[in-house]
Amino acid sequence: MQHRASTERLAELDAAKFLAMVAMVTGHVLDALVRSDQLDINRFPWSLWHWWRGITAPIFLTISGILFALTMQRNKQGVIEAGILRRRVLRAAQLLAIGYLLVFPANRIFDLPFVEDQVLQAFFQVNILQLVAVSLLLLVVIALLFPNPGAFRYATLGTGIGISLLTPFVHSIPWYEQIPAPLAAYVSYEGGSLFPIFPFSAYMALGAWIGTLLVDVKTSRVVWLRRFCFAAGGALVVGGAAMSLLLSLPQVDLYRYTPMGVAIRQGTALLFIGGVSLLMPLLRSVQSLLALFGKQALTIYVLHLVLLFGTPWFSSIGRWYPKALSLEEGIAAAGVILGITLGSVLAYQWIRPLLVRPPVLRLVRIGVAGAIAYLLLA
Repeated sequence: MQHRASTERLAELDAAKFLAMVAMVTGHVLDALVRSDQLDINRFPWSLWHWWRGITAPIFLTISGILFALTMQRNKQGVIEAGILRRRVLRAAQLLAIGYLLVFPANRIFDLPFVEDQVLQAFFQVNILQLVAVSLLLLVVIALLFPNPGAFRYATLGTGIGISLLTPFVHSIPWYEQIPAPLAAYVSYEGGSLFPIFPFSAYMALGAWIGTLLVDVKTSRVVWLRRFCFAAGGALVVGGAAMSLLLSLPQVDLYRYTPMGVAIRQGTALLFIGGVSLLMPLLRSVQSLLALFGKQALTIYVLHLVLLFGTPWFSSIGRWYPKALSLEEGIAAAGVILGITLGSVLAYQWIRPLLVRPPVLRLVRIGVAGAIAYLLLA
């Protein structure tokens, strides 16, 4: 068995990750800005659009898990390099901090005791940034507990399946009555969380399992990935749909609370990745851009939130005109926000050689930390 994962990133994965993020951002903007009479998720085609929005996060999480395993370097003894895991822990901490700062419920830390409970509950809600951070930490813990490549493979598979199967049981428990709200938000929808660990961390764990399989492929990884995505994806969709029909659960939200919903979404995510791999020959002219934007997908997500809703210290269009625009105006707003975010990523790449120099990087970090401290304390 191969002991050292390749650091090669497949262009197909980055392209699929970027396209999923574009769909996620566009859906977020339209949902926030367009009037309900023009965007009614209970009517076709918006019902189909709403269903697709539920697939974008599983696509992103699956690819993130694949890349976690695909780029996890091991030494000759098969031990994961400590620096790799340390950087991923720091990355998770950064995502957690950003996720909570974007929705900080007061202008200053000193104002927190006077914040209403309802506002605090909204602050504790788990969004995709916190979910990615916690799922990343979960994979790091699994890697530490199961350093052997084979053991890590089975552990990620078992974790993904286990989270899926436990989802109905976990959501039957009134967590807000059992544990503090900041923790309950990670395992319950009741407080308004959109991405609790059960079931969403399953997609990242299963993605990591797929990544461990991909590491050992000695022929064309693209061909193997495409075949696997179509075969496994089709089987999961058909199997999940068949089981849901046989069990007949009309009163239960299939995708939130059941393993069948996880199977259907996971299968659809794999089919999407396989489909993108087929389209890649048509996208060679923009492959480098797709790879860049795929690597910076979370940056794009954060920037779009700032542009759409602002921050606790300044407002933006999502707060000024909530569900107040026509469909055409909403599409235009989505285009502008995407254009600014992608342009910002390109601009950053242009100035990045200057920023990575140690003295400049140190000044930037001190400046950012100082600005955040000023906003929270002044």
